Amino acid sequence: MKVREIKKDDVVILELSGRLTEGKDTDDLSEKINLKIDSGLKKLIFDLKKVHWIDSSGLGLLIRAYTRMQKTGGELKLARVTRSVNNLLQMTKLTTVFAIHDTLDDASESF
Repeated sequence: MKVREIKKDDVVILELSGRLTEGKDTDDLSEKINLKIDSGLKKLIFDLKKVHWIDSSGLGLLIRAYTRMQKTGGELKLARVTRSVNNLLQMTKLTTVFAIHDTLDDASESF
């Protein structure tokens, strides 16, 4: 999995590509997110346009990031979710937890 970070004003966008699955890449991403939250990040968007598969470890990462953002007064949004990932989020009822947006602009403007 690859991660590209984009800063837009006070919003951090993490553009993910590949598979969000158990392994070193997911562990590294989790650590990166924790460091950002610890340094005061309040607005985070996961751009999932290039993610076509998420396993339970990937879902756990999303949920942990969401929970940590909530506890510190921040918000996490998902943007450009692929059909397969959206199906998984619907199956697990996580569409009721995450704010999901069709575009990055919509996600940014919703803060």
